[in-house]
Formats: sequence, structure tokens, C-alpha cells
Amino acid sequence: MPGRDAPDVLRCEAADGQAGRMTDDDTTVRPTEPGAGTRVLVVDDEPDERALLATHLRRAGCEVLEAPSAEAALADERQLDVDVAFVDLRLPGMGGWELVEELHRLRPGLPVVVTSVLDAHDYPDVEATLPKPFVGESVRAALEQALPDRAR
Repeated sequence: MPGRDAPDVLRCEAADGQAGRMTDDDTTVRPTEPGAGTRVLVVDDEPDERALLATHLRRAGCEVLEAPSAEAALADERQLDVDVAFVDLRLPGMGGWELVEELHRLRPGLPVVVTSVLDAHDYPDVEATLPKPFVGESVRAALEQALPDRAR
């Protein structure tokens, strides 16, 4: 069992190894989904919010790495080997604003999606935003906005 601050890695693949989307009513994996083959880092200190976001991203075909804090996200350099990061702004310790800046310093060009209960005008300049509360459709839209080349 990983330590409290250790990231959990969850991978969504079909039996044939194709990443894709699984819906509640079927087990069909659709490799053309926007998240197919996409590695995503989710940083949120609220376990239920983090799990919900990770579930929506897995359903979109993503491989999801989860971290409960900015410090945990930065503690393992494998966490930075992602295609996009979803970052909650209200984090204990190092806040989301600082984490976004650090991610951009360590990985220039890394797309970041900010998720928060704060008003959108309080968000840093990032590729996409995901106001809370969110639903699966808005998660997919944010993913597509952050990774437009994969949203064909």
C-alpha cells in the first residue's frame, strides 16, 4: 500500500491494450476518445474530488496519476512525465498557484487545467479551467481544451 503522500497510478486499458473510454452502461473502449493514451496528473487534497475527477478522466481513456498535495506531486519526477496536469487551487502547504508556476518552470509547455470553487477571474493563466462542481462532460471539455491536438 502506498504511503499517505505517494501517488496512485491507475490505468484504463482494454484487454487488447487499447486505451479508451468506458461508459457506465458498457465496457466498450473507444480509442478515438480525447484522452486515449493520455497521462494525466490530478492534484487535489480532497479525496472524493480527486477520485471523482480521476474516474471521469479514466472513462475518457486517460492514465491517471493522483497526488493529495503539491508537495506529493513534485516529490516523484515520474509524476511530471505527463501530458496534462489538473490542479486544484486550494491546496494545503504549497498552493495551487505556486504548483502551476513550478510545473511550468519544471515542464515548460505542460498544459495545466485549474479546478477550483473560486471564481474564474481568480484563476492563473492556464490552458483550461474546470470550475467545481463538475460533471463528466465538463471534464472531457477541459481535457479537449487543454489538448486540442488530441481532440480530433
